[in-house]
Order: sequence, then C-alpha cells, then structure tokens
Amino acid sequence: MPAFSAHGENLDLLMSQIFPQDQATYIGYESVEREDIPASSAIDRKYLIVDFRFESRQPPVEQLQASVHKVCMTLLGDRQLIRQLSDSGYDMVAVAFDRRSQFDCL
Repeated sequence: MPAFSAHGENLDLLMSQIFPQDQATYIGYESVEREDIPASSAIDRKYLIVDFRFESRQPPVEQLQASVHKVCMTLLGDRQLIRQLSDSGYDMVAVAFDRRSQFDCL
C-alpha cells in the first residue's frame, strides 16, 4: 500500500474528527487484500476497513446506522481521498464499530 500510506495521515485526521469524544473513537484503518481472488475477478479484492469503537455499550440500531452513514458521507465528501484510494487500488471501504461486523461504504 505504498501509494496510500503517505496519505494515511489525512485519513487519520479526517476520521478522528467525525464524532464527539463521548460518542465514538477512531481506532485506525486496516488494508486488506484478498490474495485468493484473481486480479481479473469482478469481486472486490483490496479494501480498507476504517475502525471505530463506541465509548459506552453498542447503541441502538438506528444510531448505529446513522453513525455508519456519517462516516461514509464524510469519506465520500473528500474527493481527493477517494481518488487516492482508487489510485492505490482500493475497491471498497468498510466501517467497523466492533470486531464482529463491518458495513460497506463504497
């Protein structure tokens, strides 16, 4: 991920400012590349997981959906970041608020 790693600080800064500190905390991001999927496949092969944790227990489903929407819209609103991700070969970005599930943004 050399082309994107130089811009990871931009992602860290953007994501750390989304939620008030008493709501959710940005943990970081992880790049995942599925080596078992051929590069010529139409299936997403390389994706980024943007990870957050809620300060208290998991919120109700409606608040969780609103939080996913807020993160995704923030990412989509940063055209330069989306271009950098695309140029670096990312097919998808997902958001996670716990270790059990993730939600696709794009």
